[in-house]
Amino acid sequence: MKPRRFKLEFYDDQGVRHSITVDGQITREKVGKLLDLVEIMAGTPRGTASALSVSPHKFDRLASTIISTLKDKSFTALEAKKAFETSFSEKIPISTVSTYLTRLADRGILDRTANGRAVSYAVRVEEPKSVLSLRP
Repeated sequence: MKPRRFKLEFYDDQGVRHSITVDGQITREKVGKLLDLVEIMAGTPRGTASALSVSPHKFDRLASTIISTLKDKSFTALEAKKAFETSFSEKIPISTVSTYLTRLADRGILDRTANGRAVSYAVRVEEPKSVLSLRP
Protein backbone atom coordinates (compact mmCIF):
# COMPACT_ATOMS: atom_id res chain seq x y z
CA MET A 1 0.00 0.00 0.00
CA LYS A 2 1.29 3.43 -0.95
CA PRO A 3 2.20 5.68 2.02
CA ARG A 4 -0.33 8.44 2.66
CA ARG A 5 -0.20 11.82 4.31
CA PHE A 6 -2.93 12.60 6.82
CA LYS A 7 -3.16 16.12 8.17
CA LEU A 8 -5.35 16.97 11.15
CA GLU A 9 -5.98 20.57 12.14
CA PHE A 10 -8.06 21.75 15.06
CA TYR A 11 -8.54 24.73 17.34
CA ASP A 12 -8.28 24.54 21.11
CA ASP A 13 -10.59 26.30 23.56
CA GLN A 14 -8.42 29.43 23.37
CA GLY A 15 -8.62 29.65 19.57
CA VAL A 16 -5.08 28.40 18.92
CA ARG A 17 -4.78 26.31 15.77
CA HIS A 18 -2.92 23.00 16.07
CA SER A 19 -1.74 20.91 13.14
CA ILE A 20 -0.68 17.24 13.18
CA THR A 21 0.66 15.48 10.09
CA VAL A 22 1.11 11.73 9.80
CA ASP A 23 3.10 10.34 6.87
CA GLY A 24 2.55 6.66 6.16
CA GLN A 25 -0.19 4.11 6.57
CA ILE A 26 -3.19 5.41 8.49
CA THR A 27 -5.08 2.89 10.60
CA ARG A 28 -8.21 3.14 12.70
CA GLU A 29 -6.08 2.67 15.83
CA LYS A 30 -3.87 5.64 14.87
CA VAL A 31 -6.92 7.81 14.20
CA GLY A 32 -8.30 6.84 17.63
CA LYS A 33 -5.05 7.86 19.32
CA LEU A 34 -5.04 11.15 17.42
CA LEU A 35 -8.62 11.81 18.50
CA ASP A 36 -7.62 11.20 22.12
CA LEU A 37 -4.77 13.68 21.74
CA VAL A 38 -7.07 16.23 20.12
CA GLU A 39 -9.55 15.89 22.99
CA ILE A 40 -6.78 16.58 25.49
CA MET A 41 -5.30 19.49 23.53
CA ALA A 42 -8.65 21.08 22.67
CA GLY A 43 -9.81 20.97 26.28
CA THR A 44 -12.89 18.96 25.35
CA PRO A 45 -14.08 16.82 28.26
CA ARG A 46 -13.85 13.13 27.36
CA GLY A 47 -17.19 11.54 26.57
CA THR A 48 -19.16 14.78 26.18
CA ALA A 49 -18.20 15.77 22.67
CA SER A 50 -16.02 14.57 19.87
CA ALA A 51 -12.79 16.55 19.59
CA LEU A 52 -13.08 17.03 15.85
CA SER A 53 -16.48 18.65 16.29
CA VAL A 54 -14.55 21.67 17.59
CA SER A 55 -12.96 22.10 14.17
CA PRO A 56 -14.35 24.71 11.81
CA HIS A 57 -13.56 22.35 8.90
CA LYS A 58 -16.47 20.32 7.57
CA PHE A 59 -14.15 17.46 6.60
CA ASP A 60 -13.02 17.00 10.22
CA ARG A 61 -16.55 17.25 11.56
CA LEU A 62 -17.90 14.77 8.99
CA ALA A 63 -15.10 12.31 9.84
CA SER A 64 -15.91 12.73 13.53
CA THR A 65 -19.61 12.12 12.93
CA ILE A 66 -18.94 8.99 10.88
CA ILE A 67 -16.49 7.53 13.39
CA SER A 68 -18.79 8.21 16.33
CA THR A 69 -22.26 7.45 14.95
CA LEU A 70 -21.92 5.28 11.83
CA LYS A 71 -19.00 3.06 12.82
CA ASP A 72 -21.02 -0.11 13.36
CA LYS A 73 -22.88 -0.27 10.06
CA SER A 74 -22.69 0.23 6.33
CA PHE A 75 -23.94 3.64 5.17
CA THR A 76 -24.44 5.78 2.06
CA ALA A 77 -23.41 9.35 1.36
CA LEU A 78 -27.00 10.46 1.99
CA GLU A 79 -27.00 8.81 5.44
CA ALA A 80 -23.66 10.49 6.26
CA LYS A 81 -25.13 13.83 5.12
CA LYS A 82 -28.17 13.39 7.37
CA ALA A 83 -25.98 12.40 10.34
CA PHE A 84 -23.80 15.50 9.83
CA GLU A 85 -26.79 17.83 9.52
CA THR A 86 -28.40 16.32 12.63
CA SER A 87 -25.19 16.61 14.66
CA PHE A 88 -24.30 20.16 13.67
CA SER A 89 -27.60 21.75 12.56
CA GLU A 90 -25.79 22.87 9.43
CA LYS A 91 -26.43 22.05 5.77
CA ILE A 92 -23.77 20.31 3.68
CA PRO A 93 -24.09 19.53 -0.04
CA ILE A 94 -24.25 15.85 -1.00
CA SER A 95 -21.42 16.43 -3.50
CA THR A 96 -19.18 17.63 -0.66
CA VAL A 97 -20.08 14.59 1.45
CA SER A 98 -19.30 12.26 -1.48
CA THR A 99 -15.93 13.93 -2.04
CA TYR A 100 -15.02 13.67 1.64
CA LEU A 101 -16.10 10.02 1.83
CA THR A 102 -13.91 9.22 -1.17
CA ARG A 103 -10.96 10.93 0.52
CA LEU A 104 -11.54 8.99 3.74
CA ALA A 105 -11.69 5.76 1.73
CA ASP A 106 -8.46 6.67 -0.10
CA ARG A 107 -6.77 7.27 3.25
CA GLY A 108 -7.83 3.86 4.52
CA ILE A 109 -10.32 5.08 7.13
CA LEU A 110 -13.37 3.75 5.26
CA ASP A 111 -14.07 0.73 3.09
CA ARG A 112 -15.90 1.61 -0.14
CA THR A 113 -18.22 -0.85 -1.91
CA ALA A 114 -19.76 -0.04 -5.29
CA ASN A 115 -22.72 -1.92 -6.71
CA GLY A 116 -23.49 -0.27 -10.03
CA ARG A 117 -24.19 3.37 -9.22
CA ALA A 118 -24.96 2.61 -5.57
CA VAL A 119 -21.98 3.16 -3.29
CA SER A 120 -21.82 2.27 0.38
CA TYR A 121 -19.16 2.87 3.00
CA ALA A 122 -18.15 1.33 6.30
CA VAL A 123 -15.56 2.31 8.88
CA ARG A 124 -12.58 0.02 8.32
CA VAL A 125 -12.14 -2.49 11.11
CA GLU A 126 -8.62 -3.43 12.12
CA GLU A 127 -8.07 -7.16 11.84
CA PRO A 128 -6.33 -8.66 14.87
CA LYS A 129 -2.78 -9.68 14.13
CA SER A 130 -2.16 -13.37 14.36
CA VAL A 131 0.72 -14.51 16.53
CA LEU A 132 1.66 -16.93 13.75
CA SER A 133 2.10 -14.12 11.23
CA LEU A 134 4.72 -12.32 13.31
CA ARG A 135 8.31 -12.94 12.35
CA PRO A 136 11.16 -12.69 14.86
